[in-house]
Formats: sequence, C-alpha cells, structure tokens
Amino acid sequence: MTNSDHSLLKRIGKGDRKAFSELYMRYYESFYKMVFARLRDQYFTEELLQAFWLRVYEDPAFVHTDSTGSAGRYMFTYLHYRTLDSFKNMRPGMEISLEEAGETALDVTASEYFGILEDYPVETLFNMIKEVLAGATETERKVYHLRIAENKTVQETAQELNLAEKTVHNKLSTVLGEIRLKLSPKYESVKDMLSLVVLLEFLA
Repeated sequence: MTNSDHSLLKRIGKGDRKAFSELYMRYYESFYKMVFARLRDQYFTEELLQAFWLRVYEDPAFVHTDSTGSAGRYMFTYLHYRTLDSFKNMRPGMEISLEEAGETALDVTASEYFGILEDYPVETLFNMIKEVLAGATETERKVYHLRIAENKTVQETAQELNLAEKTVHNKLSTVLGEIRLKLSPKYESVKDMLSLVVLLEFLA
C-alpha cells in the first residue's frame, strides 16, 4: 500500500528519515525538471531544491495536503514562486516584459495543471497532442518539437529553422490553440498553454 504524502509528512515531523526519503524520491525528478526547464542553470536549480527539501525535512508542517492526502499541488505552487524569485536573483535589476515572462515563468497555476491531470488520463492528453500535431504543418511540428520537447528559446528555434521569431510565435500559438480547443470548456481560461504542455512533456 502506497503511503500518502500526508502520512509521510507526519512521520517526517517525528524524525523519520525513511519517510523523508520516500517523499523525496516521489517528487524530486519531476520538480528538478520543472525548475531546471525554466531557470536553465544547474547551480541555481540545485540550490533552490536543496533549500526546499531542507525545509521539508526540518519543518514538514509548512506543507499543506489536500483532501486526498496529496501535497503535490501545494509543493508545485511553492516551487513556482521560488522559481520566479530565483530567476529574479539570477538577473538582478533586469526588467522582464510580459512576453518574456511567458517564456520563463510557470504561468499555468497548480489548480489548473492538476485539475487537467485529474480530468484527463495522461495517455489521453498525449494522444490529444499527437492528434493535433498529425494535422499540423511540417513547420508547426518542427517548431513545437524544438520549443516544447527540446525547450529551446524562440530565438534558438528561429535560427535553427531559419524563420522569423514572429513566425515561431505564430506557428506555436496555432498548435497550442488547437490543443486548447480539445480540452473541456472549463479550461479555456488557462493563461499559458505553453507552460502546460512543457509540464506535460516531463511525464513523457
């Protein structure tokens, strides 16, 4: 029987190192990928996660769990904001435009992300994306692969495909728009489909 996050956190509060190791192994890889994909810096990623897991070990009570006993949503949201703080520290004094923020921040909320995963089996989501890509143009598929699967910037993608950066934006927006249309209407308000599909890519 799998231990719930709630039970593991309770045990961690009593000094149970085995419980901490189990929680750590349950989330470390996905959290590492999530943070590194946005910061693109191994040092800052490891520093941020080390501080996070140290706090979990020393003060597990700060982590909230939902009605199912899962701490995933809370920890996801917590790391979301710590990632933004770390990004600002990496580039002190740098003004970030709204467009650039969309490229570097995790704008999809925890509730939206986990809500979609609850409503759609992961395999269904992947098949949905494959269906959209099958109907896309070759250029749109290449842009999607570079931007999402390889996590390249707009500039890097444009240079590799010999396209204008505006064209890269438009091609990816077309694909993301088609994916959005296949989701339930209640997710039409999801602000950043780019962040969502990047996060889904971690599950592949």
